[in-house]
Amino acid sequence: MQRLVGDLLDLSRLQNPDFAIEKQELNLNDVISDVVRSARQIAKNKNININIDLKNPNLKISGDYGRLRQMFLIILDNAIKFSFENNKVDVLAKNDTIIIRDYGIGINEKDLPHIFDRFYKTHGEHNKVGTGLGLAIAKQIAERHNIELIAQNNFDGGAKFIFKIPLK
Repeated sequence: MQRLVGDLLDLSRLQNPDFAIEKQELNLNDVISDVVRSARQIAKNKNININIDLKNPNLKISGDYGRLRQMFLIILDNAIKFSFENNKVDVLAKNDTIIIRDYGIGINEKDLPHIFDRFYKTHGEHNKVGTGLGLAIAKQIAERHNIELIAQNNFDGGAKFIFKIPLK
């Protein structure tokens, strides 16, 4: 219940145009590296390896470090949650694009248009826990930073989340 209330408050704040997020110039590689370090602890439970490839050393953005970290961690946590055991998740930063790709079950095509909606949860064994607000929060954080966030299925299985970053 506490998590649900916290998520609702986060989402409510992010959707309020008067809520100011504190932005500063930062390198997204630092945020991504921090998130991957944290997510590796989660991935250990399923023996999932997180591969990270940061091809653009100068991925600068004006943003809120904590919120961006929250956004990437939500997506990476989902990638781990929906991956099969003994597998991998890839995190790639190239040019103005960041991709988080899993090799799991993918997203049902009928669910794909709705996954960023509040309280939308897919049904199934992998999605028993959670509030149904994580992806909605991630989308709001992306929008507040002028980042385009897209979800797609991979032709060879799994899903990927693509972040188009407005470079400085």
